[in-house]
Amino acid sequence: MANETATDMDFFHIECAEVLDISGVAEFHARCLEALEAQQNVMLNASQVDRIDTAALQVLGAFIQDVNTRQQTVQWEAPSEPLCQSAALLGLSEMLCLPIMAEKQ
Repeated sequence: MANETATDMDFFHIECAEVLDISGVAEFHARCLEALEAQQNVMLNASQVDRIDTAALQVLGAFIQDVNTRQQTVQWEAPSEPLCQSAALLGLSEMLCLPIMAEKQ
């Protein structure tokens, strides 16, 4: 079990859909705005993400920048391999605080 420094109640939880693309990015963005307004730290559960497009990655990037500006924190809960790979392809892994995936040979 991982060491926990904060209780589950200290986080605003956002469950990421299996497909995060332009068709659902407005709903995802609205949820992100709720998290900012709640002024809590954020837990993003991205374990189910199977596909993500550039629009959703842009929303994530802007959201994480806003969270950092407000001195809140974002933690990833089990980011999926497709999410990490898509972010890496666009050079966004570091900005999104995602693990950098090794290239497959």
